[in-house]
Amino acid sequence: MKTNKNKGYSLVELIVVMAVIAVLVGLLAPQLIKYIEKSKAAVDQQLLNRVYVAITYATEDPNVVQDHASMNEIENLKNGPVRLDNIDDTTLFGQEVLDTLGWTSFVQSQYLDELRSGHTANSYIYVQYKGTADNPLAMWITYTDMTGNKDLTVGNLTATGPTAWQQLNTAPYDKLISIK
Repeated sequence: MKTNKNKGYSLVELIVVMAVIAVLVGLLAPQLIKYIEKSKAAVDQQLLNRVYVAITYATEDPNVVQDHASMNEIENLKNGPVRLDNIDDTTLFGQEVLDTLGWTSFVQSQYLDELRSGHTANSYIYVQYKGTADNPLAMWITYTDMTGNKDLTVGNLTATGPTAWQQLNTAPYDKLISIK
């Protein structure tokens, strides 16, 4: 009498396990991908928060307020949107912002490396001083996706760069605004 001591799995059992795993992957993968993309957009939001805090701190520094060249830079922020890479990093204001951010310059490549959501090489951070107590600065990143869908045409704004400010003037946003 032969006894079968083979304790392996049958082919049917292996196929059932693989089918269950395939169904689970099919159900969970789209949600997981969506959450990953949303987290990338959140990283962009955090970048803007850091820039927001750095600019706010610099404008409240007594040494910056007494520096004529720095006050001219701050006035430029009041007159219209300014690309972050156009802020003069030789002024006390610019140096204070760079020190707070831990950056060496305002060049575009400095912050493009930190963007995680869908963006293009034409993505820029724009800043404008709005002057209200609850929303002193408006900031946005052009050509980026804040929804986490890697859709660079998100939103109903059609202008790019500084001309978009007219559309954003009454917007309640003070951080991440995506413009196509």
